[in-house]
Amino acid sequence: MVIEHAKAPGIDGMTCPNERRKEIRKASSAVDDPRDLAVTYKIATTREELENAYSLVWDNYVETGFEADDHSKLRLTKYNLLPDTRVFVAKYKKGLINEPKIYDEEGICIGTVTIVFDGPMGLPIEEVCPDDISRLRSEGKKLAEVVGFAVNREYTNYKEFLYIFKVLFQYASLVGVTDLCCTVTKRHSRFYRKVCFFEPLGELVEYKSAGSVQAQGHLLNLERAKLVSKEVYSGREFDADLHRFFFGGTYNDSLGNPLSGQDLDYFISKKSNFKDNLEEKDLQILRSAYQEIGHDFPY
Repeated sequence: MVIEHAKAPGIDGMTCPNERRKEIRKASSAVDDPRDLAVTYKIATTREELENAYSLVWDNYVETGFEADDHSKLRLTKYNLLPDTRVFVAKYKKGLINEPKIYDEEGICIGTVTIVFDGPMGLPIEEVCPDDISRLRSEGKKLAEVVGFAVNREYTNYKEFLYIFKVLFQYASLVGVTDLCCTVTKRHSRFYRKVCFFEPLGELVEYKSAGSVQAQGHLLNLERAKLVSKEVYSGREFDADLHRFFFGGTYNDSLGNPLSGQDLDYFISKKSNFKDNLEEKDLQILRSAYQEIGHDFPY
């Protein structure tokens, strides 16, 4: 199919407006920058990596008003404790610029995003559009939610948000997710809609879990996104093929592991008083989830 530059299709099957084209061009120009060698992307596997990610989310949420400044310095929810939840991090390592084989440098966490899988605890997005999520479940969709997206604003010239989502999409596809959902504010919806092709889900409502801001659910069917992005990003005016960037190749890193009993105790009891916020029904779900994989939940 040949796509005219002025009529590249959008996610809704209509033409790609100039505003979207500007966003896509801006994003595609960030791909394959030589400076990208300084940043690595992976699942957080150590306590330090997890703590840095939780702290970065807390900083971003306090700055934007999504979180009250209670001096905890960590953004934790009950969904972070589930054994299949995975936290992705972008780590800046200056030494990698000139010496690509220097891997012993710990680096600075400059970006993170978390994926939460649907299960007995449900999904955070159900606070804003429960009926839509219930409908998707009834259709047999395997759902997961994108939460805890945060970046260090001092390093945004590395466009780490693009690479974080690349890894996220590949991981979700590998583990069989059919649809990714997320809850975003109107101000932040541009990236999700115009570059990653998420579609609005439900109405704009008050989101109490994030400072009572106005937010709306969004949904990305991965197979549809692959097809549509292939059409949109094939335009020759873009600096890079973001379809191949986002969906080409396969995820080949560690699949990650559940939090250990020691790490769970550290984050929800020693580092914070989050344990006191867990209801008995949530504790029962967590105990059962860890029991299913042969682990013990420490509470």
